[in-house]
Amino acid sequence: METSDKDVLMEAITDCAKTEGWANLAEVGVILREKNIKYGKLSKFILNFSDIVEIRIDDSRQPPVAYARLVPAP
Repeated sequence: METSDKDVLMEAITDCAKTEGWANLAEVGVILREKNIKYGKLSKFILNFSDIVEIRIDDSRQPPVAYARLVPAP
């Protein structure tokens, strides 16, 4: 059975998640590349899954760091 991009993304975020479920987007990108998921710009790829993933940017760090987490189930 073939694993979908969505399934791999969910697994990557879960594997990288730290505090309150947030995962560093750079770490998520490494896993996606290891799993041969093809994407141009990671942030645009993530936007395709805005129904299950939310993003936040930590501007207090230089350079800013992007985080993603799975949207909590209602």
